[in-house]
Amino acid sequence: MDYWLYLNDMPEQQLVGVAQAAENAGFRGVAIADHVAGPVDFDRTAHPSGHAPFDHRSSFPDPLVTAATLLASTQKLEVMSYVYILPMREPFSVAKQVATLATLSGDRFRFGVGAGWMLEEISLLGHPVPGRGRRLDEMLEIIRAFWTRESVEFHGEFFDFGPAGMAPRPEQPVPIWVGGKSRAALARAVRHDGWLGMNYALDETWKLLETLQTLRHDAEATGTFETFVIPNATPSPTLYDELEGRGVTGTMGFAFDVTDPALAEIEAKRDAIEGFAETFIRR
Repeated sequence: MDYWLYLNDMPEQQLVGVAQAAENAGFRGVAIADHVAGPVDFDRTAHPSGHAPFDHRSSFPDPLVTAATLLASTQKLEVMSYVYILPMREPFSVAKQVATLATLSGDRFRFGVGAGWMLEEISLLGHPVPGRGRRLDEMLEIIRAFWTRESVEFHGEFFDFGPAGMAPRPEQPVPIWVGGKSRAALARAVRHDGWLGMNYALDETWKLLETLQTLRHDAEATGTFETFVIPNATPSPTLYDELEGRGVTGTMGFAFDVTDPALAEIEAKRDAIEGFAETFIRR
């Protein structure tokens, strides 16, 4: 099982150094969250975790710009958007940006996407909230087509255009990992390359993994499939062994608490990353 490091909620000036420390310690990659503009009065109870983790003053560096910086500053580290809210964009510029990231980084970008939970933000950016799941499906179909075909045309519910082309195209399609815990989100993940879960209680984690396996079986899905989840439980070798035994291929390795003043400096974060790696990654 692979370990990823979450890179938000820290000074932006530390991101490159922390990512480099994660690479040196053996983390597979780093994960970057996505928000553009948080309305002052958004409905905080709508967050999947059930609490308000941030507000409109919280800093969220653009995930694709940040990914480009981190990929250029490392050699093997993978970078994942966790998750990119696709329905509050249009597919053309996103296809171009992600293809460019993949091309320039040697295919080290992992495109984690979701339908989005902050409905006020999607509306603020000028995109429809109703039907955003179906819109997401159309966008993913269009984006993947631009990555794999010389010309694309599409006639759907939300997008309608004649033949068009885009370059560069990545040497191989960028892996699309889908976030969300609804049955629709899990089914969408099965149609693509992986599932990105969040932090759930253990009982819920096991149920979601069982549902995911059932959907993959029913769809006769084959090939490489990433299964990522973060159980709400104390990290331990036993926990991680059980996750791996249930088919989980990746989880978030929380090497440090970003709210701990003792870990404010980057040197302390590097030490914590190394300590986590020694305890869990290299065991």
